[in-house]
Amino acid sequence: MREKQYIHMPANPYLFWACYWLIWVLLLSNFQPFGKAVWAASVNVAAQGMVAFATTRFLIPRFLEKRKYVAYSVQVAVLLLVVTILYMKLTEPGALFPTVKREIRYPRAFQFGRMYFLLFVIHMTSTAYKFAADRFNALHRQSELLRKQLETELQVLKNQINPHFLFNTLNNVYTLAYLKDDNAAPMIMKLSELLRYTLYDCQADRVKLEKEVEFLQNIIAMQRLKSDIYQKQIVFKTAGVQPDQLIAPLLLLVFVENGFKYADLDTNHDGYIAISLNVDAAGTLLFECANTKRERINQEGASKGIGLSNVRKRLELIYPGNHELLLSELNDQFVVRLKIFRL
Repeated sequence: MREKQYIHMPANPYLFWACYWLIWVLLLSNFQPFGKAVWAASVNVAAQGMVAFATTRFLIPRFLEKRKYVAYSVQVAVLLLVVTILYMKLTEPGALFPTVKREIRYPRAFQFGRMYFLLFVIHMTSTAYKFAADRFNALHRQSELLRKQLETELQVLKNQINPHFLFNTLNNVYTLAYLKDDNAAPMIMKLSELLRYTLYDCQADRVKLEKEVEFLQNIIAMQRLKSDIYQKQIVFKTAGVQPDQLIAPLLLLVFVENGFKYADLDTNHDGYIAISLNVDAAGTLLFECANTKRERINQEGASKGIGLSNVRKRLELIYPGNHELLLSELNDQFVVRLKIFRL
């Protein structure tokens, strides 16, 4: 990815100084001939620009930032003195243009002190700007590093999901093939569709919610192929899903997988897995997955698995402060309730 350029001076310093020079020309031309006003403005702005440039590019990096305070103070005093003397030489009466009579003539000592003070103000302003710009650049770099770190971590988490999902699905296919079940071939076809989605459609940071719902429907359809009992015991309902809604890919997969992993559908004829996904008018998503469970399942085993740990991290990275995840366990039931407030 192309690196961003960091700003140490204004975004267009030449335009800034040109506009600043133009302002001086307009001010001085009110009481001086235009040619002399242009010269005086040029010398004045050049002196200020010299101080600003020397301060930000030389004095601060080489002395102040290295805590050479005495040397820095001396260098600043010398710089202001030299530039002020040079300015006075270039603007003294008759130096370039004939002297123009004015009603008020300031003593040269006063003009010297006024210019020295102006350059000191320019120096202090440049110093403040330098520190503000450096602080901004440091925060910007830190933000960029954090963003890249989050992208890397998210990619690692997504890569952890695919093998976990594939391993569980292949186990189901193997069982059906071993039993020579007629549903083995349809399940392999469903698996190919699921792999196509995980390998190609999930590379973006966000996917369409309707695609994610279709993916979950295929997962459930594969599970229903395991037996006729599963057809009646698994329910998946959706409402409010719109084409423009986006969600992080494979975010809900872990909850559905855990429902199948810990449910007691094979041993409990009254067992069930009830999954619902609703999006309200404000764009808040509510996902719920409830399943009856085997007796040995407990809160520790259900909530500390690698899958749930993974999804917790992803939620914190992708939806910080914008989600609510609740896991609850009753005597015979485990419930996951996820709310994302703004998709």
